[in-house]
Amino acid sequence: MKWRIILPAAYLAPAAGVWIDFVNTNPDGLANLGLMFVVLPITVAGLFIGWLVDQESFVLLPDGLGYFGDHALFYVPSVALIALALWLLGRRIDRIRG
Repeated sequence: MKWRIILPAAYLAPAAGVWIDFVNTNPDGLANLGLMFVVLPITVAGLFIGWLVDQESFVLLPDGLGYFGDHALFYVPSVALIALALWLLGRRIDRIRG
């Protein structure tokens, strides 16, 4: 069993589903909660950075590319970073088990 494949795949499949759900809902204040939950470690880091710099808006969500563009610019790199971390964890597990 190759954990370096299973772990990121098990994360990327629901992450893609959440993005599809997001783009098919009305752009309101609660539509992005699913996105923020899927990338929870990045969300927590962004909230902490915002608290440190005393900014009320979410510092990792850009502004100026439109609603979906702004969210895509936050979500896609966040998902990629978490998937990379899961791949590295899976690779480590594979080395320990193999």
